[in-house]
Amino acid sequence: MDLLSGMQLQYNVKMLTKIYLERMIKQNLHDYLLDLDPMPDELKNGLTRNELIRYVDSQISTSHHSHKVLILTAGMISDRIYFVEKGVVRGYTDNEHGKEKTIFLWDDHSIMTDVESFIHRTPSHIYIEVMPNSILTSISYQQLNTIFESFPYTRRILNRLQLYQNEYSHKCFYNFAKPSAWERYQELLKRYPQVEQKVSKETIASFLEVTPQYLCKMIKENR
Repeated sequence: MDLLSGMQLQYNVKMLTKIYLERMIKQNLHDYLLDLDPMPDELKNGLTRNELIRYVDSQISTSHHSHKVLILTAGMISDRIYFVEKGVVRGYTDNEHGKEKTIFLWDDHSIMTDVESFIHRTPSHIYIEVMPNSILTSISYQQLNTIFESFPYTRRILNRLQLYQNEYSHKCFYNFAKPSAWERYQELLKRYPQVEQKVSKETIASFLEVTPQYLCKMIKENR
């Protein structure tokens, strides 16, 4: 095989891998959007389900983030639902002194948005920041409404979002179910494997409502 043919083969493999990964990412978002319980009668029909999948697929976009980036700032209306295929995203607030408080963490295979802002079209009170080396797929509010108009039975997706808001990702689980900072930290590591390698100690400390200095001291004392 000559050099040119070898380079072409590598390029083809790279492109096929990229297409495959993006296809799998979209299927994961499909799984969330179409996993409706109870399943609508319409989705029990294979042809109808495939038609919906193709339509949803045409609306989903994929973004790769090699650096930190803010995708929502306080005062904006949340306009997209994101699916974290890989990486970590955090939601935080800041006070009048500019001090940040992390209140949400989303990791692999999580649905992520400010649900109240997204559904009710009200300004968000949080910032959403994507950590480096993250891959997200997303769909906009307008695109989702287009799906609802074409496939009315999919409006149940909004019910799932509201349930998700109450059940998933919020730090109150750690603050109230686990009384000590060390127990909350252990639960955090269990819930978000290798999170300490993906976000800063400042972010973890903010999430646990302790200072970075106390977090370092706590880790050192419990080794």
